[in-house]
Amino acid sequence: MAGHASYQTGVHLNFLADNIVGMIKEHVERIRTALSDLCEPLHDTFAWAEQTRRARLPELIDSEFYGWHATHTIRALAHHKLREVKPGTLGPWRLTGRHSQNGALWLTDSNYRVQLLHAHVDDHIPPPGTNAARQAYYNNPPLPFQLPLGGEPNDRLLGIWRIDPVSAAPTFRIVRTIGRWKWGERAKVDLEFVLPETAEELTDLEFQPTDEGLDLWMPEAEDEEGGDDAPGLSG
Repeated sequence: MAGHASYQTGVHLNFLADNIVGMIKEHVERIRTALSDLCEPLHDTFAWAEQTRRARLPELIDSEFYGWHATHTIRALAHHKLREVKPGTLGPWRLTGRHSQNGALWLTDSNYRVQLLHAHVDDHIPPPGTNAARQAYYNNPPLPFQLPLGGEPNDRLLGIWRIDPVSAAPTFRIVRTIGRWKWGERAKVDLEFVLPETAEELTDLEFQPTDEGLDLWMPEAEDEEGGDDAPGLSG
């Protein structure tokens, strides 16, 4: 994939690889900038939804029997809350899709799209299943083959959410999928990062390419000083 230029001095300049990394960083930066308006609203909304569910339905707290109900209830409450926000609270983002279709929860800023899906464990990414529309949604062109960045941003992203069973705090992972896989197989993604609670924290995330894909990571505190479940379109 990478090209190089050779000079009489014997120095090899890996210019194509450097350009690709630079363009990928630019692409990731566009995604990060677009999502900055969602950090606080999503965390606040889902935290409120879980607290409301627990307060109103304490008899259904047992996740072993009623986890499915919790997932649908949280999504419904979150959708209701997001419908009620004042204009501009989400920046350019707005609800879209058909929430009546098994509680599907989608957001768009007219460029990027985010489908919010529930996961039972931190590292789980729900596969697309057999639904043709969902399979198409998962099929982003892999980076860097989507580059150069001449066109409008149009990535189709997943927002994988989970509620901590002890703290009741929500967590979100943003995932860019590049194909289909089956249950039990390794997920096909080329970008994955945790969506922090604030836009400021999102700005602090650093891009780090790896052999297995693209990662965004946040430095540890000591380093800062110096250096659904079910197939279909529901989520």
